[in-house]
Amino acid sequence: MRKVILFLSAAALVAVAPPAQAATAGPAAGLPTATQTALPTCFPQSAITRMVDYIRTQQQPDGSFPSIGQSSTADAVYTLVASGVDPSTVTQNGNSAIDWIYSQTGTLQDTGVAAKFLLALILAHRSTVAPNGFHLVARVADAYDPATGLYDPNPTGNAYALIALRAAGERIPRKALNTWAGLQQPDGGWSAYLPQTNSDTNTTAVAIIALVVNGRFGPVPAALDYFRSQQSADGGFTFSTYYGTESDANSTGLVILALLATGQNLANWERAGVDPVERLIQLQNPSGAFRYSDSFPADNAFATFQAGQAAGATRC
Repeated sequence: MRKVILFLSAAALVAVAPPAQAATAGPAAGLPTATQTALPTCFPQSAITRMVDYIRTQQQPDGSFPSIGQSSTADAVYTLVASGVDPSTVTQNGNSAIDWIYSQTGTLQDTGVAAKFLLALILAHRSTVAPNGFHLVARVADAYDPATGLYDPNPTGNAYALIALRAAGERIPRKALNTWAGLQQPDGGWSAYLPQTNSDTNTTAVAIIALVVNGRFGPVPAALDYFRSQQSADGGFTFSTYYGTESDANSTGLVILALLATGQNLANWERAGVDPVERLIQLQNPSGAFRYSDSFPADNAFATFQAGQAAGATRC
């Protein structure tokens, strides 16, 4: 099996040296490193091919991959890159997702979206300066509020800002990392909202990746305990047990990325003999798309763009 690609965090882990000003501490005692990650199950290449073929069918004439907003196109880029596909070569009417991202710089009011676009460009090895001269690194970095310690009051957007800026080699202020770690709730998770409500696996996954790539490992053990509490009996993960216990593709995929980023042996995350990657494989439809959950079995583009990142990161 090839070496695991730690997808969302890959650029931040290997593209740049740790910023001198980043509050980087060594791994917590007993925390495995990324290279120790073990996969009892990997995603077959045939399944990856079917998934990429489905994603191609979702591309619009302008090059975008719509689903829940602008950021869905960034998610599609992440999945293509993780699957070994250059997103610049995936086009409609001569337009790629990269072309579309560049075309959106005049409408970027959301820092989280800007951060996801920035990370997409870095992972695709494309310039982070748009042809019109718009600097995406500056757009995200300049959003930092020293009073709050946040780049974006939306927690998910803030997590992506921490990941993308780290990938771009930018200095992350110590206060920003302290603030982010301080938002971990007593159950070990992060909430998708401020003021905080219930923790959820999706926000917690990107939250912990943001800390790990910036050298903050202290919150990891409690986050892993939270993931344990949210794992379904079938080996997958639910969004939040506050709403139910059925596993879904989005949550399972994002948690897999966080487990990989923290160096977990996925054999230790089996339930009833099924590990998280095996459960994710079960959630793929014959078309190559992922369904959101077994209760919602239709092909789901949003689930495919998100869960596909973990599929690509764990391909054989």
